[in-house]
Amino acid sequence: MYNSVVVGLLVKAWKFLVNGYDNSLLKKICYPVMKGIKNLSKGSLIIRLFTSNRSLIEESLLYRLYTIIVDIANRIIDGLKKVVKKGSQGSLIYTSFYKLFEDEIQLQNTLYVFLMAFGIGIIANNLVRGYYQGRSYLVSIALIIISVIGLNIKEDYKKVLEGSFAFRIVRSIFTIDEGVDQWW
Repeated sequence: MYNSVVVGLLVKAWKFLVNGYDNSLLKKICYPVMKGIKNLSKGSLIIRLFTSNRSLIEESLLYRLYTIIVDIANRIIDGLKKVVKKGSQGSLIYTSFYKLFEDEIQLQNTLYVFLMAFGIGIIANNLVRGYYQGRSYLVSIALIIISVIGLNIKEDYKKVLEGSFAFRIVRSIFTIDEGVDQWW
């Protein structure tokens, strides 16, 4: 019925629990009590506050103030972004940063260049201070090796992961067949 084994097991467990509750003594006791409480609380504003579909946070005045402040901040940031974008099209700094983070592959290359510079910087700092051995050298060398390997790979890691067999297995565990009724 379901493509995922995990989801299938969870659905079977849920159906077992529902059937057990429907025939239980607990339901036979709770149902009349809950019905009586519901009849007694009709028209109560406090009960409506706690049983509404919206959460208590959404009902509060503090939440409304928070959303107004966040909306104003978003408008200010959008306005600043438009002003900066208009004035920075010919800027050397803007163009440089745009090129560094242009797409995912360029972002990966920027990260690897930073890691390599960081590793070389740690080694240079240790040599200047007179430390000729230690764990920091191992970490620095590992960063430099990872950077060199990463700079030699010119592929997008997202595409590599999506095409891998292990990733497809993990994704298929949580994939639900679209042709059947959803259990939630």
